[in-house]
Amino acid sequence: MVVFLRSTDGNPDSRLQKYTDCLAEKKLPFKVLCWDRLGKFSDSLIFCYYKRQAAYGQGIKNLFGLIGFNFFVLRQLFHLRKDCKVIHACDFDTVLPALFMKVFFNKKVIYDIFDWFVDSRNFHNAFLRKVILCLERFALKKADVTIICEEERQKQMCYIPVNLWVLPNIPNFFISMEKDSQDISRHKTIHIAYVGVFAGHRGLEKIVEVVAENPDLLELDIAGFGELENMVCTASKSSPNIRYHGAVSYREGLCIMNRADIILALYEKTIPNHIYAAPNKYYEGLFLGKPILTTEGTYVGIKTEKYKTGFVIGETLEDLKNFFYSPQLSQQIIEYGRNAQCLWNEKYSFYVDTFMRHRYIPFIQN
Repeated sequence: MVVFLRSTDGNPDSRLQKYTDCLAEKKLPFKVLCWDRLGKFSDSLIFCYYKRQAAYGQGIKNLFGLIGFNFFVLRQLFHLRKDCKVIHACDFDTVLPALFMKVFFNKKVIYDIFDWFVDSRNFHNAFLRKVILCLERFALKKADVTIICEEERQKQMCYIPVNLWVLPNIPNFFISMEKDSQDISRHKTIHIAYVGVFAGHRGLEKIVEVVAENPDLLELDIAGFGELENMVCTASKSSPNIRYHGAVSYREGLCIMNRADIILALYEKTIPNHIYAAPNKYYEGLFLGKPILTTEGTYVGIKTEKYKTGFVIGETLEDLKNFFYSPQLSQQIIEYGRNAQCLWNEKYSFYVDTFMRHRYIPFIQN
């Protein structure tokens, strides 16, 4: 059995779902230990939840909750020790219980770094940051396999492990979709979509403001959950051109983006981790043949400019407003969407399947 550890509720979690769908398709047993911070889910044969209430995006304020979650994970792993062969830890906040099981019960550990921990959170305490980096280095040395989502992420790492794999945040290869081929030149408005975590420093406050001020030009479909949920919900009630869908399944999220003209993937570089952002939306845009709108000076922005698969702008509200008033925008949306579809077909359409068949499945079965 493979046991996955994730400090969110995992519903939805497209990267986690790639692994679980693959194991389900191969009829290999697995279980997922998650943290249901909002009390929305019940345990099942596959999912087992830690139930302590907590908000997302609270950083150090969630420390006691995170400690409790790790003890919950450790207890569950101990109960599963006879069946569990591989522990797949997602991010630093789940890896320590996994390493405990490796040291004392000889379990294999996969350390999957979705986001580099100290750079994705506002740690102002230098001592705490140093302690975490020391533990991170220990985890990178002791894990049997480390997985990162882009080659560039190596620049963040305090230690490069011997067995390092790269699995980009590519859409789930088991999902097929009929691509939307609408002619944007016939639209009265530009249709934007955002599906993901409602976190600060993602440009969400700015896009909501710009869309609300331009009902004749812009529409926004937004789905997800997080710290800015109240702001999004309030905006959707006061602006008919902003539609809030709540938390949705991965397939529903793809359908929302498939109906859009532009997929939003903005990042503010005040968070160091955002420079190395490896969003699902980059690959989802390629998969769907939709251009993304992202931020200059980030690695995703560099790739977007290189292959002309979307738009790259500055971080200010004025940059965002000027972008949507560009007279060439409609034609560029069509052109960049075609480029995105071509890049997907040529480079990424079989990447996940190859990774799973030749790396992941052989490792967990060995």
